[in-house]
Amino acid sequence: MKIKHLAVAGLLLVSPLSIASAADVVSLWGGARATIILKSDGTVWTWGSGGFGKLGNNTITGRSLVPVEVHGATNIDYLHSVMAIMGGETHNMALKSDGTLWSWGYNFVGDLGDGTTNDEAIPVRVGLNSIPPLTNVTKLGGRTYFSLAVKSDGSIWGWGMNGSGQMGNGTTGANMLTPVMVSNSQPGHVVNNPLQVSCGYTYGVALLTNGMVWTWGTGFHGELGAGTNTQSLIPIQVPGVSNITAISSGWKHTLALKSDGSVWAWGLNDHGELGDGSVMSRSNAVQVLNLSNIVMVSGGDYNSIALRSDGTVWKWGLNDAGELGQGTNDNLGSGVAVDHMAHPFPMQVMLDRFTNAFNNVVKVSNRDYHNLALKADGSVWMWGANDQGQCGDGTTNDLFRPSPVVGLGARTPLPLHLGRNIQPAFADLNWSSATGQYFAIEYTTNLADGFIGGPSNILATPPTNIITVPATNGSYFYRLRF
Repeated sequence: MKIKHLAVAGLLLVSPLSIASAADVVSLWGGARATIILKSDGTVWTWGSGGFGKLGNNTITGRSLVPVEVHGATNIDYLHSVMAIMGGETHNMALKSDGTLWSWGYNFVGDLGDGTTNDEAIPVRVGLNSIPPLTNVTKLGGRTYFSLAVKSDGSIWGWGMNGSGQMGNGTTGANMLTPVMVSNSQPGHVVNNPLQVSCGYTYGVALLTNGMVWTWGTGFHGELGAGTNTQSLIPIQVPGVSNITAISSGWKHTLALKSDGSVWAWGLNDHGELGDGSVMSRSNAVQVLNLSNIVMVSGGDYNSIALRSDGTVWKWGLNDAGELGQGTNDNLGSGVAVDHMAHPFPMQVMLDRFTNAFNNVVKVSNRDYHNLALKADGSVWMWGANDQGQCGDGTTNDLFRPSPVVGLGARTPLPLHLGRNIQPAFADLNWSSATGQYFAIEYTTNLADGFIGGPSNILATPPTNIITVPATNGSYFYRLRF
């Protein structure tokens, strides 16, 4: 048997001795009681609640306490060549490198954009049957029961729930089962070619390349940031806000990061999610207090997160399930939850669950009532609500401090060795690692024919990991897909 080596985008083809690394996590999202990530090899992984098919692994019920890989269209192979992801309230989306958009999960209000209201447990094409079909997508926005996408011509398209004018096309009431264009987003118009789009519960947000922000939909709590609490069915500009480099909408509030590293916010503030030291909702942008040198922000359900340039993480707002990462929650005992306690001042997440300093973070995401953080070493950490296993630690216990996700530990080289097995027709592949990592075994006799999937979702058992593969007389290529 010849075992040869090839390493491409985190896919490992083992040799008698080789050094390679698992695929890196490059994007993090969460939705209602679930989580989704994108790896550098273009694969997508989910965990937490599987209701309505949200995990994308061809199941419609149950949950997964650890990451599982999203299946491909028509349940063939796995979803691949993905360049961006979005986690909705009860659905997920993936943008492929060919500009097509795919979604799965809950579809009662047209969340999936496929022209039906049928839930889907595997990815389906968004806007395939719309007129015109949705193609050449470059950016995604989402979070709740509707979604936004930007095409290569800079136009913005939306679909799903439209009871408050979320589509931004001058209509309200009827849900949109296929994508429709947001008003004034066509080439040459004022909201064309946004740098970023984002969705709150019942409103949309667009950040333009000139640093200005536009909003549409409901404004009952000041969500539009326009100085009033009224609704707008088409995009309007947020006054007094400029030089914005990133936006993120929570449930009913929005965060905006300025080029000087300061953070500004508007909308609902019942739990201090605006971080301005008060619990007063704001229809104009206010500065988040005690923050500087911020490089990333993310809004969740009544709580917020920010990442500083020094790799530290800061939190404010609701803490009923440990969202703030301070080692406690606001629950006084059985049946006595203080859900409306406010924490209106940002505080640093100092320690992880092992009481080590929590730092060296390079990306954060705050969705629903749980948080995600990616460290420089490639490990993923989570904390907050965990009733469906959305924090990926293998339990359903809420986490009051950051905890590592099972199978997504620190990036470490994998020295792969080939050894004899006691069975004549088999060989052993072994390596050492400090953390467990989920992987699949794939094989082929001809690289031109591609690989055949073997056992999947296998958890390595450090410190020494051993797998057994068949030995043949001809050339046989194996790879471990992490």
